[in-house]
Amino acid sequence: RRPPSRPRIHARSSKGAEGESTKMEARSRSGERGGTGGEYPDVMAPRPASSAYLPGLTRSVYERDHAVITTESRVWCGLPGWTPGKHSGAYLASPQMPGAIFSMVLVRMQPGCEAGAPLPGVERFIFLVEGDVHGKFENVSTPGKTDYRLAPGGDDYAFFPALPHGKHTIEPGANGAVFLMFEQVYRPLIRSGQKPKVVIGNVDAQEMLDPGAPEVFGLRKLLPLSEEFDFNIHIMDFAPGQYLHCNEMHYNQHGMLMLEGQGIYRLRDDKWYHVRAGDAIY
Repeated sequence: RRPPSRPRIHARSSKGAEGESTKMEARSRSGERGGTGGEYPDVMAPRPASSAYLPGLTRSVYERDHAVITTESRVWCGLPGWTPGKHSGAYLASPQMPGAIFSMVLVRMQPGCEAGAPLPGVERFIFLVEGDVHGKFENVSTPGKTDYRLAPGGDDYAFFPALPHGKHTIEPGANGAVFLMFEQVYRPLIRSGQKPKVVIGNVDAQEMLDPGAPEVFGLRKLLPLSEEFDFNIHIMDFAPGQYLHCNEMHYNQHGMLMLEGQGIYRLRDDKWYHVRAGDAIY
């Protein structure tokens, strides 16, 4: 049985450094996660907002080697090449931050919007938070265009390789859509002549992995582990009281969005942060 909380979506890239430790706690909810058939309402409308009690109050922190971006600190803006007036994006991480090699953007699309293409050489991953999206893509090994759809409430996601191999379109459904988007310059492994393919997937279709003792949380990896993919996306499920035993020290960069629940997140030796649904960490 799935734990009642899905606290974070977690991107692990191939460069950078970070130490972390987490303890997560789930809110009590009836039925399946989120209570809305798989969507995550607290990402866009947390209860209550941090600023509900005092204007200007925030838990957001910006340090030389990490950042915590809470919901009241999001700054919405237009994205290059996207339909003007029909969308907005809030950058949660970007290469403008010290050391970052990827961007993490929360995107809102209104009906009638069309997504702009990523820059040449840039790969893109989207994870549906609300609503639904559809479009077409061209795969490196599949001539012609293929239709796809990320359905509402289904934990659907899509990966599009760097152009020209992952040419694609993204359009929202009749009620619009919200999704988390990662982009970064593709860095192929020199010894691998393979190119990554488009991936259209669903979280529940991925195997629940054993993270290894003494860890007890649920772990799913959303992209193939083959060498042509230069990063991965993890979904980590923590039941109430579960936590990450390992105080991680490694070269990977992380971009993380809390989807549900709340907990305590440690960064560096002396930084402990209260985080909850809607918060992002770089």
